[in-house]
Amino acid sequence: MSQPSVDHSDRRLSLIILFAGTLFVSASLMFVLQPLFGKLLLPLLGGSPAVWNTCMVFYQSLLFIAYLYAHLLSTRFQQRRQVQIHTVIILISLLALPVALPENIAPPTDSNPTFWLCWTLFLAIGLPFFVISTTSPLIQKWFANIGHHTSHDPYYLYAASNAGSLLALLSYPFLVEPAIGLAQQKTSWSFGYLILCALIAVCARVLWKTRQATAIIETNSPEASSLSLRRKYHWMALAFVPSSLLLGLTNFISTDIASVPLLWIIPLTLYLLSFVIVFSKWSDAIHPLMVKCQPLVLIPFIAYAYINPADLPYWAYLILHLLAFFFAVMVCHGELAKNRPSTQHLTTFYLIMSFAGMLGGMFNTFVAPFIFNGIYE
Repeated sequence: MSQPSVDHSDRRLSLIILFAGTLFVSASLMFVLQPLFGKLLLPLLGGSPAVWNTCMVFYQSLLFIAYLYAHLLSTRFQQRRQVQIHTVIILISLLALPVALPENIAPPTDSNPTFWLCWTLFLAIGLPFFVISTTSPLIQKWFANIGHHTSHDPYYLYAASNAGSLLALLSYPFLVEPAIGLAQQKTSWSFGYLILCALIAVCARVLWKTRQATAIIETNSPEASSLSLRRKYHWMALAFVPSSLLLGLTNFISTDIASVPLLWIIPLTLYLLSFVIVFSKWSDAIHPLMVKCQPLVLIPFIAYAYINPADLPYWAYLILHLLAFFFAVMVCHGELAKNRPSTQHLTTFYLIMSFAGMLGGMFNTFVAPFIFNGIYE
């Protein structure tokens, strides 16, 4: 990744804390909202893998739309106009609070409930989820334009975002759900959303006070004008594979290995952990090691899985799958982090990642069942 040609004198730690904290809170709210709303839907639809996959497709699709909005907003409007437009969107989203299922709603009994589920999710949490989803690319783009001495490479803030996701994912089933009822969870989440809106407002105020001239101009960067189509497809492939593997493994271990409650958390935890690692300062040392070790794990695993997996107890077979999955996503996400672009193309980078993630979910939900004979494929 190229370095900017301008020097930034602002070295305030408070700015890093503000922007990283905003991303942390946003990601935490997102990964609390998903299981919270799953609990609300459970009495209506049950907890089958098909329901989980449909919810994931909805979340990934809305995430892509939010990333597209952030990309268009940050590339086609001046900084102050961005603040004004996003403020209006946030104010409209407050109409959805407190989050709850629409009244007198029930799934269809004579048809596939997939589209009903997507529409229900949109009505209940669509607007707040959209705002939360825009936070990661938009806040990082704003940070790139405030003149901080690390503004030339704001991608490390993405680690804070995924750390928030990881903390919320692990704390909800073990701390939040046992201690707080659903009614209190909805109220607490809505209050947390108001806190996030306040943090975004403070970030917007920092950007508002920053002159447009402070935006980073990377005159020496060969990618300053455009990105090659090959590079974009490379990013897409590197994001598509982990997304598809995540849903495939989740479905596989829930149906073919062990039907254990909350077992789906483990693959998602590894998926998020990989992002935290590859966008951290240790990535340069860890990624080459993962590339070298992956064949040592993957090739024997594939060979044994096709020969006679029944020889192993279910927990050992599960560990083998999780190891193979972790090494695969670490290599893919490590390559993404290694090949990240300059801040000029930051929102394009995240937009392609989200689009590929959405494609991965759609492939597993709508295509894979018709072309594969078994879930393991």
